[in-house]
Amino acid sequence: MVLWLVAVLASAAEPVSSIESLLTALARAPPQAIAFTELRSSALLEGELIVSGTLEYSAPGKLSRIVMQPFEERTDIDGDEVRITRVDRPERRFSLRRAPELRGLLTSFSAILGGDHAALEREFELSLATAEAGWQLTLIPRSKRARASIGSIRVRGAGDTPACIAIDGNGGQSTALLLGAVAGPDAAGQRVMHCGALP
Repeated sequence: MVLWLVAVLASAAEPVSSIESLLTALARAPPQAIAFTELRSSALLEGELIVSGTLEYSAPGKLSRIVMQPFEERTDIDGDEVRITRVDRPERRFSLRRAPELRGLLTSFSAILGGDHAALEREFELSLATAEAGWQLTLIPRSKRARASIGSIRVRGAGDTPACIAIDGNGGQSTALLLGAVAGPDAAGQRVMHCGALP
């Protein structure tokens, strides 16, 4: 498995001028893997949940979220099927249609790594903002069903290096995925720097 970003961090990237040029720069052939730290807030949680591990993109439509801290859990998405395994709990299986946030993450992640502009356009309304600090690609779900759960997905980064995927849910839910080099112990500080709206 190739650790995403190791090669690109050492290379100079062309300036991002359009969504098409951004997707071309971000495209990676599977298999790919990247370290992540996830910060999740919800009205159902007493405090913020922070987990870390690895995202593995093995093929179009196949994504694994492997949590290693503070517990061990594996979520495998294969097409429309989701399987969650954890040592201390029974295995769970369900349709991706029941999990709009996972569906949005899979669709955006697969299409971005695949450089598939058309796939993103089918599922989302897209807008790109750029500044000296980098770029921000905003995805708004087109379907009413998806919008009932997801307000927007923001992908922020610089050059050909994504740093954060922020999913703004409805009902007070939010998720920030810090990626690669910024996925570390200072998750809260890195989120302020890399996951907010582009200045």
